[in-house]
Amino acid sequence: MHSVCAVFRINHAGAGKSPELRTLFFRLQTLLKLPLHAVFVFDGLERLPDKGRKVRSSPHWLTCDFQRMLELFGFHWTEAPSEAEAELAAMNVHGVIDAVMTEDSDILIFGAPCIIRSAKNDKDYLNIQVFTEDGLEHGCSLTRGDRLLIALLVGGDYDGGVPGCGIEIAHKVALHSKIGQMMLDAFLTMTPDEFSERAKELVEDLRTLLSTNPYNSLERRYKAVADHIPQGFPQRSVVSKYVHAFTSFSAGAAALPWDISFYQPDLANLADFCRQHLGWEDDVIIEKMYGGIWEGTYLRALCKVSSTVLV
Repeated sequence: MHSVCAVFRINHAGAGKSPELRTLFFRLQTLLKLPLHAVFVFDGLERLPDKGRKVRSSPHWLTCDFQRMLELFGFHWTEAPSEAEAELAAMNVHGVIDAVMTEDSDILIFGAPCIIRSAKNDKDYLNIQVFTEDGLEHGCSLTRGDRLLIALLVGGDYDGGVPGCGIEIAHKVALHSKIGQMMLDAFLTMTPDEFSERAKELVEDLRTLLSTNPYNSLERRYKAVADHIPQGFPQRSVVSKYVHAFTSFSAGAAALPWDISFYQPDLANLADFCRQHLGWEDDVIIEKMYGGIWEGTYLRALCKVSSTVLV
């Protein structure tokens, strides 16, 4: 939703009525034709601030209309208590959804077992990449602890990381050491005081690795980066936000899996929505329905019939 808004920020005047909603309409139309049920999760108002940005005190201006459009398309949506990516990861872990589709790299640290990313400019979702926890750990040699270390070094939503440490340096460190996994294990098994002491030892190992490159695994020394590691790195509170993220599951308010067969497109009200919000005439609405809405509606109806027969 935010990326769609960015497209029209410069030339909104020449884009017609509600260009953001129109773009979202076509993306939902594509999803409707696929044999899946998409669940959309929105950031909660308690979402932690991104670097350099303030926490929203009210929803994004496009949110209400987009949520209404989702309902008319027959998709489910929910609002996370905080970070949408953390909520999606928890839903994936608990089997509420089969996979998570997002461009936010934080999902790699939150622990989602299956992540889907579409190729750049692939509007039909024909070219996708699938990342599984097993594939990341055994195929890319990056455990969750390694990915956590990368996030801590580079910086993210919760802190600024280590000055001068980019993704390439962080990846080398994670790939050629066990510091990240040992850091995560310590966080999960030790008391706060014990973790603090263990973290100091691991950070000293990190400084040594960066400044001396003892096994030539980093290709060169990064003494400047080692010297800029902040005192008290990493902060336990920051690690906790990645490992024990605030979700509806941690808050004890998670909803049980729903029967997706009840989520069907509402074509009559969808046509009214297009007329009122997109400025389309009836002939245009009918053309758009032919262009993909009906195909997706047929697919959803067949899935509902199949589900009913099986029961």
